[in-house]
Amino acid sequence: MHDYAGCLHVHSTYSDGDATVPEILDAARDVGLHFVVLTDHDTTQAHHDGLEGWHDGVLLAVGSEIHAGQHHCMALDLQHLDHTPRDTEAQLQHIRAQGGLAFVVHPHPCHKPIFKLWVPGWTDWHLDTFHGIEIWPYLHDWIADLHLRNFLPHCLSPDDWITGPEPDILKQWDIIGLRRRCVGIGALDNHAKRIPTRRLTLFELLPHRYAFRTVRTHILSPHPFTGDPTADLAALYAHLAAGHSYVSYDLHADPTGFRFHATRNAHTIGMGDETPAGEPIEFHVATPERATIRLLCNGQPIAATTDYTLVTRAIDPGVYRIEAHLDGRPWIFSNPIYVR
Repeated sequence: MHDYAGCLHVHSTYSDGDATVPEILDAARDVGLHFVVLTDHDTTQAHHDGLEGWHDGVLLAVGSEIHAGQHHCMALDLQHLDHTPRDTEAQLQHIRAQGGLAFVVHPHPCHKPIFKLWVPGWTDWHLDTFHGIEIWPYLHDWIADLHLRNFLPHCLSPDDWITGPEPDILKQWDIIGLRRRCVGIGALDNHAKRIPTRRLTLFELLPHRYAFRTVRTHILSPHPFTGDPTADLAALYAHLAAGHSYVSYDLHADPTGFRFHATRNAHTIGMGDETPAGEPIEFHVATPERATIRLLCNGQPIAATTDYTLVTRAIDPGVYRIEAHLDGRPWIFSNPIYVR
């Protein structure tokens, strides 16, 4: 399997980010990313300007963060983008109708009046028209405990304030997984704001060279990228849609080499895949560092170890996924294997 690390939900000067696309690509290349998913607000102009594709080893995909009723969603692989106001369900159906992917963004509510920040969170969990959820949006983890009194420590030591995915979002993810596949992704929602202005910068808030080292989504592919932008973008979207991926906090440790799969009668079932219940199934986990590994079924731990590997059997139907902590800190969150 080829492990490709990337960052999703990135804003540039095409909307309210303060870094240009070339600056973003330079930062991604410097920290070893394989792909970046640009999601400027209500625009895919970077695509029309010919920026989508390979740039010296970094694959740039262009999506958009768009309104879905009172919510926002990340729309990827769009054929076209229009600005017709739609309620949540209609917008998600519109994205699907053109073969696109829709991911729920900043799903947890956040209210910071002093910073003029108000995020309602996602409430339409009953809908089955979104493909997945940002289970670990970095910016919203970082600002969860942000106040005026601790603004400077947040800026100087951002890693100290990172706690991991919100438990209620993981719970919703598990609940949705009981009725259908739902992909979990890591995201940044990074803007690299330059203070006081883009032209005169005294300070940059969460520069991309830093943010790109934090929460990443790793896709696992049996085939390498080919170098052809059309084929590789299609492969990237296909793996994201299928959940052949995991989310990790790479600043803590490089997770490359992480594997989670199941076997039954010499058949292998990978992350994002489904298999029927009825016969015992064996789950296999491997991490590149000695970690506290937990196998969860429907959100409840059923096996755990502190080691490099975990192997266990189960027979019950359910949504099986992995959480791994390193030195007591959240590190890896796999996409599920669904036993139906």
